[in-house]
Amino acid sequence: MFSAYRLVRIPQDSQLQAWNAADELLLERLNPNTAGKTIVVNDDFAALAVALHETDLDWWHDSATAQEALQLNCSKNSVRLPGIVDRLPTVATYQTVIIHIPKSIKLFHWQLEQLIAACSADTQFYILGMVKHIGKGHIKVMEALFADVEPGRAEKKARVIRLQQPIELAQRTSNSQYQVPELSAEFTNLPGCYAENTIDPGARTFIGFFNLVPQVSKALDLGCGNGLLAVALLQQQPELELCLVDDSQQGLASAQLSLAANGWTDKISYRHSNGLNQLAHDEQFELIICNPPFHQSTTLTENIAVKMIRDAGQHLPEGGQLWLVANRHLDYRTACKRHFQAVKLRSNNARFNIIQCIK
Repeated sequence: MFSAYRLVRIPQDSQLQAWNAADELLLERLNPNTAGKTIVVNDDFAALAVALHETDLDWWHDSATAQEALQLNCSKNSVRLPGIVDRLPTVATYQTVIIHIPKSIKLFHWQLEQLIAACSADTQFYILGMVKHIGKGHIKVMEALFADVEPGRAEKKARVIRLQQPIELAQRTSNSQYQVPELSAEFTNLPGCYAENTIDPGARTFIGFFNLVPQVSKALDLGCGNGLLAVALLQQQPELELCLVDDSQQGLASAQLSLAANGWTDKISYRHSNGLNQLAHDEQFELIICNPPFHQSTTLTENIAVKMIRDAGQHLPEGGQLWLVANRHLDYRTACKRHFQAVKLRSNNARFNIIQCIK
């Protein structure tokens, strides 16, 4: 089925394929000839976009990395790009919705709400994923939003759930907000933004070292999430020109809300980017701070962090510094030493390493 196509992951990984058994099960059960106008959601490596390229297809994903995978895999297979959706229509547009179930239950709930507004009462929803990634919380969301939930038969540890007859609810999914007392600041998280409901413990450890980072005029927060690290750095260096970068549109939007709510709007810019791919090659920063992820969707990986470290090295001048936080079991210092002349461990924390890299 998918073996007829040339499909790769981004970041590329020869040990993992760009589709799974849930994608295969969906194609077995879907009749593209009767699907009508279709939207595919959370298609991480565009396997479904390629396989359904002859369908009247739109494609919606939060991730800049996923958008790169879409461009690459459509090009490698000489198939047309689907319509890339940044904002869903609010009138009935789609006859078929295909959604890979995301890890975040709150994001899943929010996405379904947005999709229901873009569909009619007759729209067919197909929810797919590996059985181990479909939790009770996901099931509760589906049962709350649809009158007809058909779980289907699981095959090869995968499931495709068909939903029909959406229920209109009076109350919509709301953003999360929480206080960080050590910063005297409040942060907003849109559904799907990392650390949705409380401060990430690695970030809490990291900001305790910000009095040690160099005073600079231009800095970058790589993988900014809701902007917590950015606010902590700006409190230390209020005249700073700061660029915030994240792979997630929801993350960037959360950061914009959080920084504005805490009074930081001047000399602030935002980039939606896989690492630093969207920056000009000659764009330089004196300081980069980073709390890198060690997972991609439901897959554990160090490849993303390694790329972020490499990218940081390319956008720092001689003497520029990268500071990052990582769980102690992750060997990021090896990657740092490949791209930086001096790498110093600055933390004695039992759970996290704070690493200072000097170019």
